[in-house]
Amino acid sequence: MSDWRAYVQDHLGSLCEAHAEREEIASELAGHLEEHYVALCAKGVPEQEAFSQTSAQAGDWEELRRGIVSAKQEGTMRDRVRQIWVPGLVTLFTSYFVLALLQWAGTRPLTSHPGEPRGVVFYVPWLLLLPIIGAVGAYLSRRAQASGWRVYLAASLPALALGAVFLLILPLAFVIDRQVPLQIKGTAFVAYIAGWVILPGILLSMGVALQGLRKMQGTSR
Repeated sequence: MSDWRAYVQDHLGSLCEAHAEREEIASELAGHLEEHYVALCAKGVPEQEAFSQTSAQAGDWEELRRGIVSAKQEGTMRDRVRQIWVPGLVTLFTSYFVLALLQWAGTRPLTSHPGEPRGVVFYVPWLLLLPIIGAVGAYLSRRAQASGWRVYLAASLPALALGAVFLLILPLAFVIDRQVPLQIKGTAFVAYIAGWVILPGILLSMGVALQGLRKMQGTSR
């Protein structure tokens, strides 16, 4: 009887996948070919003819290889959307929608060193809600089978997005406001990053950690 596993591995070559995934793909395809080969032999087809007919089932090996790689890439893209971008957009819109509601309701922020460039703005009610929003994002991401950095990226997207905006605005600030001393601009930029990126990012990540602990406690029961 032919060694269909070795036959498949030899024809498929490297799929640029992890070793375990290559083995899984080869095993599945080899099993399908072996079943077809055994069925032909059981019908009385000579082994050589059965081998030829079974080999023809795979068709063009290069085309099959490209199809497997393409399917894997499409699956990876879908996983990114479900695990990162969908929960990330939920946390992004939820966090800033809540902030807009608080501002509309007249919530006043606390500011360290008011009137100075180093003053950091704190919307305390909003900051207190960020761990909950981060936990929701983590839950949605983990429900889509995400783990590790993907969960934290999805949950902390509001802070990361605002950080990217600040980095885009910074060069414009240096060009447009030439009369403002460079030191004052730098100090104000650091204050904005601390109050709107670093602190919110930490609080959102705390929500990820808390949601993970709750999940672990639920599975241990």
